[in-house]
Amino acid sequence: MAEISFCSFDQTQSDVLLPQMFEILSTNMNKIAPTGSGYEEDKKIWLSYMIPSLKEKQIILMYVGEVLVGYFQYSTDKSTVLIEEIEILPDYQRTLLFYRFLKYISKIIPKNIEYAEAYINKSNSNSQRIAQKLGLQIVGENPNGHSLRYRGKLRGTKY
Repeated sequence: MAEISFCSFDQTQSDVLLPQMFEILSTNMNKIAPTGSGYEEDKKIWLSYMIPSLKEKQIILMYVGEVLVGYFQYSTDKSTVLIEEIEILPDYQRTLLFYRFLKYISKIIPKNIEYAEAYINKSNSNSQRIAQKLGLQIVGENPNGHSLRYRGKLRGTKY
């Protein structure tokens, strides 16, 4: 595998990065929770809420060589990191990429953050297993009932 690297999303590159990020999301989610809409319609909807919220979002991009293969979107409050999206192309899942990403992110999350929280689609058994392996537990579900809410201590997780 080529060199793995991570960097923050550069808003000046959104015209190039956002379509690539949507392609990764679409590749993953169409297998788990298809919308029933076409690719272009889904992309238009995603961009309609993604673009206006870029100033509030924190996004880490995952590269293998020069190729964008995944991204991590999150936000923090005074004690919790809310994991909004972790998307990795299928060919790079179950590789050293995710392990190295966890090491990387553990160094950049502020020390005052004690908890991690994520909503995971009920159909996404792989992500549910990963969340549980990282020590997150089911504490509820989202209002529409499509996703489970996971929460757990951030520090002390073994990976």
